[in-house]
Amino acid sequence: MTTNDIADRPVGLDALLYPRSIAVIGASNDPTKMTGRAIRHLKSYNFDGRLVAINPTRPEVQGIPSYPTLDDVEGDIDLAMIMQAAAHVPDTLRACAKRGITAAIVAASGFAETGTEQGAALQLELDEALAETGIRILGPNCLGMISVRDRAVVTFTSALDDDVPLSLGPVALVSQSGAFGSFLFNAGLQEGLGWSHYFATGNETDLTVSELLLTLSAADEVTVLTAYMEGVNSGPGLIAAAQAASRADKPLVIVKSGRSAAGATAARSHTASLAGEDAVFDGVAAQHGILRVEGVEPLLDAAMTFSSGRRARGRRVTSLSVSGGSGVVWADAASARGLDVVTWNEEWSQQLTRVEPQLASFQNPIDLGANVYIKPHMLREALDTVLDHPETDLIAVLLGCADSIFDELIDIIEDAHNRTDRPIVVVWTGGNGQARKRLGKLGIPCFSDPLRAAVSLALLCDHSLRVDHGAPIRPEGIDHAAAARVISAARAAGRTQLTEHESTRLIAAYGVPTALAHLAATDDEAVEAARAIGRPVAIKVHSSRIGHKSDIGGVRLGLTEPEEIRATAQELLPLIHDLGESRPELLVQQMVHGDLELIIGTKQDPIFGPVVVVGFGGTLVEVLRESRVATAPVTHQHAVEMLTSLRGSDVFGEIRGRAAMDLDMIAEVITRVSWLAAEATGDLAELDVNPLMLHAEPMAVTAVDALAVLTVPRNEASTTLNSNGDTTDADHH
Repeated sequence: MTTNDIADRPVGLDALLYPRSIAVIGASNDPTKMTGRAIRHLKSYNFDGRLVAINPTRPEVQGIPSYPTLDDVEGDIDLAMIMQAAAHVPDTLRACAKRGITAAIVAASGFAETGTEQGAALQLELDEALAETGIRILGPNCLGMISVRDRAVVTFTSALDDDVPLSLGPVALVSQSGAFGSFLFNAGLQEGLGWSHYFATGNETDLTVSELLLTLSAADEVTVLTAYMEGVNSGPGLIAAAQAASRADKPLVIVKSGRSAAGATAARSHTASLAGEDAVFDGVAAQHGILRVEGVEPLLDAAMTFSSGRRARGRRVTSLSVSGGSGVVWADAASARGLDVVTWNEEWSQQLTRVEPQLASFQNPIDLGANVYIKPHMLREALDTVLDHPETDLIAVLLGCADSIFDELIDIIEDAHNRTDRPIVVVWTGGNGQARKRLGKLGIPCFSDPLRAAVSLALLCDHSLRVDHGAPIRPEGIDHAAAARVISAARAAGRTQLTEHESTRLIAAYGVPTALAHLAATDDEAVEAARAIGRPVAIKVHSSRIGHKSDIGGVRLGLTEPEEIRATAQELLPLIHDLGESRPELLVQQMVHGDLELIIGTKQDPIFGPVVVVGFGGTLVEVLRESRVATAPVTHQHAVEMLTSLRGSDVFGEIRGRAAMDLDMIAEVITRVSWLAAEATGDLAELDVNPLMLHAEPMAVTAVDALAVLTVPRNEASTTLNSNGDTTDADHH
């Protein structure tokens, strides 16, 4: 069992989330030192509990009682903040456990993150101490945590050195970076955001971002979850946290850094390059309701919007502005992010004449004009009309400057906000910032930029309107035994790469429609195979030694006459011999024509396990690089959503008289391939079905080419997909 396996360890983190007594071990009397800053913050923010210091050289530290050891302290201690050097930490954790302390924060660096032998040895000692005691730790190499309700500012961050006032609210933040997380926390306070908790996880030897998010999803005072991540420690752990947050209707907003090609190294299949590290994270986010944003402002903006507790019942938005320019900027930004700038019909537009007969624009975006600053009642009357409008789901009010009358305008907005449960956001550009602060304190999201407001409202809609499709359902008609035989035969031959014929048989066993094909070892057999299949045919080199046959000119298409089939066979057979095949063979295949080509693939992601990839296929797959990724297996409906979310998905609809594609038929193939990936997870490293040919009239879906790559055997294990159709753990056979 690893120390960060959340499935194997109880949560039990109340001592960390809600500490009533804290011991700072190794505390300095100097509040400017790192080892003294935690005491300084706890005192400065008036920690609502008992605070003691452990320092063998002083009876008092910064005005609070100090003791030589933990054993000298009477009464219970919930949480220990360990401010000692790395070498002392394992024994100190044992002392904490002996004293009944169940949670600790380890500030010291110098463990596995150093990459040194000494660090590795200390890490081993730390792991042993955790295994012995069962104590839960935040860190090591960790900046600490803050529980705002209890004023438990158990951190040595410099981001609070100016004693910025804490603001209690429903938003929790978990960060792998202590410094950056502290910056986020501080910036949120400056924006008027109310926090419940902040955790910096450091090296994540024990507690991870995922486990803390899972724990916080069950906390009553937390309604919004936010996180900064640089890497995912446990893919299943993050998914579990996202699912728990979704069940609790608590939005999970994450900044995930590392959008680079570093994790997307291509192996023998296209899928490996399409499903790089970042693409997989995006796919997991879309599949499990994680809202991924790009930086500090989008995260804080989303947190502010979700803090209102309101949900969108649709994407139709109406805006009121005092400037036609701001209205246009808003409309562009909103439309680009999937919001519907709803067109008001004539009847409702005419109702706005009661506000002012000479409005700049009666049509959404509604331009009230600068007269609002002279006649504030215009805003009240316009908002009354918008609140009555049955086709408005979201409301945006666009103002600016007007510092001299902002109180009256805000009173009007607050009154409207209190009379509806629909989300209302305000864009207040310019001015001295007091209007934005006051609106924030009222729980009304306010932004300085229309773009930021549009992004946040779009995220609100994404969360509010997401449909839970339930658990994936295994399709009928899967022949497990046939799939196991294909894998076992390749294993017996000592191969990890399957031939196209073997790969096609593998996916056919899972119910994927494939093109009719026969193997031919001679030109006569090729001619006979073509006759049996029906001409025209394609002839391909057939070998487990090459992944992409077109790279060596090993594919011939549209062959009809026996003479050209014979000549092609005579040309290609020596090519196969040159690849090192002792018995050269050709694949003679039915020609399949289509209106569109897709790629469906799978790979084993090191963090999230088996994933399925869907994208536009054919020879341009690496050029277009347009794909969607999901963890396997997928639900049928999510497979449909993967297709419709592709840029260019309009090609599935009617085009120039061609009938629309049957998305359900395509999604059926995706789900079947995803079940293959999930059930052969110990054997199937990568799979390409490329192209999957789509024909609109009549609708048909046919796999024309496939390439499967098996995992490298780690021992003499048997296949994980046995002949009885059960998945097994090969490492335990």
